[in-house]
Amino acid sequence: MDTTILNFYKKSASVVLLTLLFNTPSAIAQEWIYSVVQGDTLSEFSEKHLYKTSYWKQLQKINNIADPKRIPENTKLRIPIHWIKSQPASAQVIKFEGDVVTRNQEGTDSQQVSVGQQLNLGDHLETYSQSSVLIRFADGSEIRVLQNSKIDFNHMTKYGETGMVDSRIRLISGDVESHAETQKGSASRFEIHTPAAISAVRGTRFRTSYTADDTSSNIEVLEGGVAVRGAKTTRLVRAGYGTHVVKNKAPLKPKKLLPAPKLLAYPQPIETIGSQIRWEAIEGAQRYRFIIAESNEFSTVLWDSDSERNAISLPDLSDDIYFLQLRAVDKHGIEGIERVQTFTLNAHPQPPFPMAPNNKATIRGEAPVLEWTQSSEAVSYRLQIASDQQFSNILLDRPSLTSNQFTASELLPTNTYYWRVASLAGDGELGPYSTQRSLTIKPIPATPEPALVQNEREIKLSWALGLPDESYQIQISKDPAFKSIITDSKLTKPEITLERPEGYRYVRVRSLAEDGFAGAWGVTQELTPPPNDNWIYVFGSFVATILLL
Repeated sequence: MDTTILNFYKKSASVVLLTLLFNTPSAIAQEWIYSVVQGDTLSEFSEKHLYKTSYWKQLQKINNIADPKRIPENTKLRIPIHWIKSQPASAQVIKFEGDVVTRNQEGTDSQQVSVGQQLNLGDHLETYSQSSVLIRFADGSEIRVLQNSKIDFNHMTKYGETGMVDSRIRLISGDVESHAETQKGSASRFEIHTPAAISAVRGTRFRTSYTADDTSSNIEVLEGGVAVRGAKTTRLVRAGYGTHVVKNKAPLKPKKLLPAPKLLAYPQPIETIGSQIRWEAIEGAQRYRFIIAESNEFSTVLWDSDSERNAISLPDLSDDIYFLQLRAVDKHGIEGIERVQTFTLNAHPQPPFPMAPNNKATIRGEAPVLEWTQSSEAVSYRLQIASDQQFSNILLDRPSLTSNQFTASELLPTNTYYWRVASLAGDGELGPYSTQRSLTIKPIPATPEPALVQNEREIKLSWALGLPDESYQIQISKDPAFKSIITDSKLTKPEITLERPEGYRYVRVRSLAEDGFAGAWGVTQELTPPPNDNWIYVFGSFVATILLL
């Protein structure tokens, strides 16, 4: 097909759709088309649907009906809208979460909403932080009002039993998500009004927001099409597109919604309160909106938050399966396509926090005492000790400890162990385990008992070989209290050979573990100087002198 002709058809289709969406005073908007069923008569029809039974005569005339009592089945009757009976319609609260209040038109009756509550023309509704409400209109259309939002019910009319409903809501501030049913008849209308724009639909799913600070609205269409009017200019926004409207200005040209962010892997179940969920960054996103609900319909919201990073910390919710909704938000505040996914939370009762000993601690010479904080949700604790980080080989399992400490006297030296603890609630539910810690139990190095062998020139000290990788510290001092240390050295072998000192010296030895832990000093040994032979020479000289006399 020629491009010019194709563009003409596209423009023509848009014009027709805009005309249908906004009910201008045209022949289409002024008439209801009724399909006759068997047994219909004009008088009975008029009595049931019209303000005056006498309208049957005009109906006969404008529809060229030969016999008002015998109308062929499936005949299309054209009925002026202003003849049809109408009465006030109401909306109904289907579900709510958190703090949601309503006030009547006079503003004198403020109350918390209740399921099944009827909302009437002129009522005002307001949601507070982390609150939401699902409202259903007479034609089955629904809106979800999110947190920190205010709306007025401007117009709600029902046209008898025709199925036509005229519903118009004013969004004063906040966010509304709409799922409008296909409108039946030209008098049907579903519109969201804000101070900046009017959004009109005939069956679609879309989002509307209004920010009072900058007097602007955003409209994002997820299904169908929405005609958005601002400053006497109307734009058709199709599915997958959104527009930004500033008060007294025309809507921006619809732009494609940012794609749904891709979530990165997270544990299932999530067992730690405040765990982060991350996702891949979206080009053009200024921030992200993260919503949590109990069902994939997101009829009401449990948690609604923004993040400027591509990560967010989860709130403290009760253990359950939840649905998350993630959207990227552009510089105008237009929210993109949503990513919906489930996650399971199993963080209660909250685990205690391990306190002692420190992680990777080495314990020597005594049984380790394991300590943890008290959990407000626990009546007892379950402690597990294993030989591996995966806890596939559990060596000790204490399922019901009432104290927040345990002396692990069963553990043997020269091994590394891993331990963790969980809370048990009053109903017997076992919560997630704490972060695990490791500890190593090792023996205290043996105290050396040096044997001393000496001759006139050397002194040799030796003692029993200790554990593998042990070394030895040896000190020599002028005094037995080791206040005047002459040498302080480290040996790798359990022996040392020294020259005999000129005076009396004192020596001691202790073992050093591979991590530097020092054992007890051994018995202090006294080193004596070599024998003094000068007296022999003096005595010999004395004897020689006597003999010469």
